[in-house]
Amino acid sequence: MIRSTALASTLALSAFVPNSMAQSGGGDAELYMSGLAGPIGLEVDGRARAWLSQMGAPVEPGNGSVSWFYVGQNTLNPFIENYPIAINPLNGEGAGVHHVTIDNVGNLLMAVGGPPVAPQWGGVIQYETTPAVAEAGPYPACISAPCGAPVMNFFPTAGFAVGAGGPDTNAYSVAEDPFGNIFVADAGANMVIKVDTNGTPSVFATFPNVGGTQQSVPTRIIHVPNDGLPASRAFIMVELTGGPFTAGSARIWGIANDGTISVIATGGTTVVDCELDADGSLLICSAGTYDATAGIFAAGSGSIDRIDLVTGAITRVKSGLWLPTGIEVIDGMIYFCTFYEGSMYRFDPCPGDVSGDGVIDGVDLAIILGSWGVCP
Repeated sequence: MIRSTALASTLALSAFVPNSMAQSGGGDAELYMSGLAGPIGLEVDGRARAWLSQMGAPVEPGNGSVSWFYVGQNTLNPFIENYPIAINPLNGEGAGVHHVTIDNVGNLLMAVGGPPVAPQWGGVIQYETTPAVAEAGPYPACISAPCGAPVMNFFPTAGFAVGAGGPDTNAYSVAEDPFGNIFVADAGANMVIKVDTNGTPSVFATFPNVGGTQQSVPTRIIHVPNDGLPASRAFIMVELTGGPFTAGSARIWGIANDGTISVIATGGTTVVDCELDADGSLLICSAGTYDATAGIFAAGSGSIDRIDLVTGAITRVKSGLWLPTGIEVIDGMIYFCTFYEGSMYRFDPCPGDVSGDGVIDGVDLAIILGSWGVCP
C-alpha cells in the first residue's frame, strides 16, 4: 500500500530515469534550463534573483542543493551543496531538500524532509541571502544545529510532528505570516505546524482523509495577503492525497488566521505545488497519473491548471507535462520545473495580451494596429 509519505519515495527515489525514458516533460513550453537534479522549489526574491532547490540524486549520502540565478539569465550560482538524503530502510522512502520561500526581510526559508530514521533533518532552515553572502557560496549543508554561515536559524519539526500524533513526518514546504511566525506543511503528518517567533512549535491545522481512506498529504502552503482578522483566509494549501492517487480527489484548502480550514476547490489530481497569479487566481501543478508498475508519475500526464478562488472552477493552462513543480510567475511568464527530467521551462500564458492587463481585447488590438509596420 502506498502510504502518505509516498510523496517522498515517489519523488526522491525516482529523481532520475533511464536515458531511454528521457523526453521533453515541458510540453510545448520553452526550455529554459536543463541538467538539473530533482528540481523541486523555485522562488523569486526582491533582488531580481530566483532561488532553486534540488533534491539531488536518490542515493545516500545525497547531493541536494540550493542555487540562485538572476531573472532573465540561466546561469546557476551554487549556494548550498551536498545536502543529504535520508533513505528509510523500512520502506525505501527518501527525504531531503524540498520547497523554498522568501521570508519577510528577504532571507531564504527551506523546508527539509526527515523521516523517522533521521528526524533531526526534518524542519526548516533559514539562510541569509544578502548579495555578499550569496556570492561567497557555495556553503556546506546544515543537518543539525548549530550551523555555520549562512544559516541564521534551524527549526526542527519532525520530532514534534510525530509526537503530536502524525503517522509520519516529511516537512515539505514553508510559509511565513507578517509577524514572523512560520508554518510548515508536513506531508507525512497531514498537518500544518506553526513555529512562533520564540521557536515554539504547535499544531496549527490538521487535514482529514479523502473519502475516509486516502490521506491528505499536504504539499505546498503559501501565505496570502489579508486583513489579519481571525476568520480571514491567510494561507492556501494544496494536497497530493495518498495512494491510489484517485483522479479528481485532491482538494485546495484555505486556512484562516486562527487555523480554521475550509475547502476552496475540489477536483484536483496529485497537486504538488501552487502559486498566485497577478489576476488573483491560483496556478497549481498536477503530478498526473501514478504508474504503479514503473513507480513514478506517468510522462505527459502532468499539467498546470488555474483555479478561480471565488468559484472554485478549474481550467487547464498547460498539459502534456512530466511531474511539474517549482512553479513561479516571473514578469508575466510562468516558469516551472520537471522533476524527473531535471529541466526548467517557461511560457506566456496569454501571448495575445500585448497591454499586459490580463485580457485580450480592443486595447491589445489598438496597440498592434498603432505599431503596424514599425520596428525598433
